Amino acid sequence: MFSFLLSFFLVITPPSTFYCDGAELKMTIRNNLNGDFSVVTDLEKVDQGAVVILDWKDISLMLPVSLKKGDISFTDRKWLWSLWDNEKGLHEESPRFSQRMPRGEIVEYECNTKPSDPR
Repeated sequence: MFSFLLSFFLVITPPSTFYCDGAELKMTIRNNLNGDFSVVTDLEKVDQGAVVILDWKDISLMLPVSLKKGDISFTDRKWLWSLWDNEKGLHEESPRFSQRMPRGEIVEYECNTKPSDPR
């Protein structure tokens, strides 16, 4: 029973540190619908005014929440950070992080909660 409750807790509480293409990425989700800019620790409580703040390599991004029903993703149409989608379900341990380049091609960055093995 304890392991079930612990796994449920981990499912709704996103990690804040990831490793994307070998570099540490810090993530913070904040709700801002009412102007309070409060930190989100439960993915079920992401509101329509939410933003994700990503610090990776020498890049700092603040992406607004996507209003696509059933998604927990953030995008400015150039960058995408996604923790949930209808097709794949929850993927908080390996979120989707991508960038649209000027000519339209999409670059996908591999992200995980653990640093990649240097071997």
